[in-house]
Amino acid sequence: MDNKFITRISILFLWAAIVLFFSGLSILAFFNHAIADDYYALLWNRKYGFIGYQKYVYLHWGGRYFSNIIASLFSFHRILIPSYYLHTLLLLAFTLISVYRLITVINRFMLTNSINFVNRITLSSLLCINLFVVYPELSTGLYWFSSAVTYQTSVILLLLLLSTGISWLYSVPNRQPFLFICLQIIVIMNNGTNEVGVLFTGIILLILALFNKEKLLKKKFYFLLILIIYLLSFAFATMAPGNRERMELIGNKTIHVPIAFISTLFRIFDVYWNIFQSPLFWTSFFALFISAINFQDKLVGIKKRVVDTKIIFRFFLYWTIMLSIVLMPILLISNGSFPERAVNLLTAITVIALFMLSGYWGMFIENKNILQIAKHANIGYLTIIAISCCIVANRTSKEIVSSIISAKLYSNVILSREIQMDKGQAEHADSLFFPLIENEINAAVKTSNQKAMVKEWMSKKPSLLCFQDDMADSNSRKLFQEYYNIRVINAPK
Repeated sequence: MDNKFITRISILFLWAAIVLFFSGLSILAFFNHAIADDYYALLWNRKYGFIGYQKYVYLHWGGRYFSNIIASLFSFHRILIPSYYLHTLLLLAFTLISVYRLITVINRFMLTNSINFVNRITLSSLLCINLFVVYPELSTGLYWFSSAVTYQTSVILLLLLLSTGISWLYSVPNRQPFLFICLQIIVIMNNGTNEVGVLFTGIILLILALFNKEKLLKKKFYFLLILIIYLLSFAFATMAPGNRERMELIGNKTIHVPIAFISTLFRIFDVYWNIFQSPLFWTSFFALFISAINFQDKLVGIKKRVVDTKIIFRFFLYWTIMLSIVLMPILLISNGSFPERAVNLLTAITVIALFMLSGYWGMFIENKNILQIAKHANIGYLTIIAISCCIVANRTSKEIVSSIISAKLYSNVILSREIQMDKGQAEHADSLFFPLIENEINAAVKTSNQKAMVKEWMSKKPSLLCFQDDMADSNSRKLFQEYYNIRVINAPK
């Protein structure tokens, strides 16, 4: 068999792995259901209406105005309950689109359109899979609505910010006014998602400015306007009365610098560990590096630079400093508290930065031995096969499969609860009783006709969908009682 035939087979194998991965993520969405925290949006939207909801949250809970708008839109006419799968599918689609947009912009303005459409789609899919594989908590990144629209939305907007910023700086003059307006809108939207997103927006704008000083000298007024928009939306989000009220409710009134410093170091280590423990990341990093070498003669608009391995050490130094700048003020205010779902965002931006480093390094490297390896006839299909194997064989893929196996039983239990609570509300029931999820799943497994091994798999709660049993928590039950107008909802102790 010649190399071309093997390469074609390996590409088919790669696409099979990509389709299986995204199919698994999408299938799980249809077995997902709202949890207690999601009902706050439904309750507040019903109480106060769309505008009143925004005002109430801003004054009493926080300044994440764009995430609140999304939550309110999904709460109209209880869309969230029967269509809970929708936010996951939309986030998957928009993440892929935003990555594709960034790759297309780099291809257009820096590589003279050297990457064809199919390869851009393949590369976009591969980078998206890398994001989801390195997330420390994929469940909150895609499936828990309240978290996903806060943090994954920010990932999408930051990618669009970067691609739109590059387009604005390098596109033809007649397109620049439109791109400038888009850039301002993206800044305003992302500053209303979460605190980490706010700070990363400023960092991306700063990086664009530092790497394009000559172009910005001709656009000083426009960049100043973007800076004003950024600072105003930054102030509006961070100075919301709800932020102070929420912090008082949580009880973090004192600032402990040592705790914040130690927590910052731990979170930075957490980000790097989640990325570097992934074989898929390393194979993808190598593949992108090798591919970039083949584009060395295609570069346009970029000055030729001499790079060596020192660039990697400089990158990690600068990037660690930037992560510290993002984390330290947040951890000072929160007294060291920083949820894993927020680490998803840090990890996503870091892995994108690392892939850009890989491409940059490959475009300018001059080491003859490495250049010879990149030109080797077998390197292409061997790399593709390695990537395909890493997509199929990783912890996230295992978690997806195991969650799919038990998702149906879990979904039936939660759907039964929703139907009973709807019925209780319609019939003005005084009280309802629900067994715990674990007990209901075990009861269903015992009566099934599956083999013992399959029963064992089915009895495990789907980790990507089941975060906790809301009925085991008294505060969650009170929320359900208020929303469904049922006086008492009980569960076993």
